[in-house]
Amino acid sequence: MRLTPLDPWIAAKVGQDGGRADRLAIEAYHLGKLRKTLRLIRARSAFYRQHLAAAPQELATLADLGHFPFTTAEDIRDQPLRCLCVSQGEISRVVTLSSTGTTGEPKRLYFTASDQELTLDFFHVGMSTLVGPGDRVLILLPCETPGGVGDLLATALERLGAAGLRHGPVRDVAETLEVMIRKRVNSLVGIPTQVLALARYQDGNGRRVPLQLKSALLTTDYVSPAIVAAVEGAWNCQVYNHYGMTEMGLGGGVECQARHGYHLREADLYFEIIDPDTGQSVPEGEQGEV
Repeated sequence: MRLTPLDPWIAAKVGQDGGRADRLAIEAYHLGKLRKTLRLIRARSAFYRQHLAAAPQELATLADLGHFPFTTAEDIRDQPLRCLCVSQGEISRVVTLSSTGTTGEPKRLYFTASDQELTLDFFHVGMSTLVGPGDRVLILLPCETPGGVGDLLATALERLGAAGLRHGPVRDVAETLEVMIRKRVNSLVGIPTQVLALARYQDGNGRRVPLQLKSALLTTDYVSPAIVAAVEGAWNCQVYNHYGMTEMGLGGGVECQARHGYHLREADLYFEIIDPDTGQSVPEGEQGEV
């Protein structure tokens, strides 16, 4: 089994030679980047100057993050422009996320071209886990908006030498399956329940649509072992899981060929597992919230 492509990618970003960065190198990289980020947001963001007024002026260790306040969904929703550290003219993509409640205002998240380039880079390297040059990947995610998740994924696949076929979410199962046959699709990226519907579809004679898939990436929602087993059984392919959120630039982590947990985007993001009641980090191996 080959090394996940994310390992040498992270190692190169943190300044280490070889296939995989050690934990001390990654933590030193995180500390340096977080110090730089804190200086930036205090200098340029009206929200963070006020929000961090009582916090330490310097981050001595990663453990000191426990002395800094969280930025909440309400903060982002109520003061989006005051959070910005660049002029609005430097923003290349704005994403509006509706509240899960019935009356809440939506959140607006702002990304520069540099932010989106980081996402493209992660998609490029992460997708090389399951596809390569010449593969034809159907993208069953929103694709119509430039800089949106489907558009970024298609661009990243092109960098990889694969064809990113923009389709959008599944509206008609039979129609999407016909597209897969006609366009000679051998891999796809989609929402778990929608991909499951494709895998389970049978025509009027009770026959499955014949497809030749090598891999599938499931994203945007929880993926149960039952869904993985059903998709792999229907198409005799390997199913991978991706974890991400808009707030983290869409990409967060992806499984490798072992398919036994995520390899996280540690060169761009710092992940912390906390106790939701205390807000403090939990010891290694204990459960908490990201």
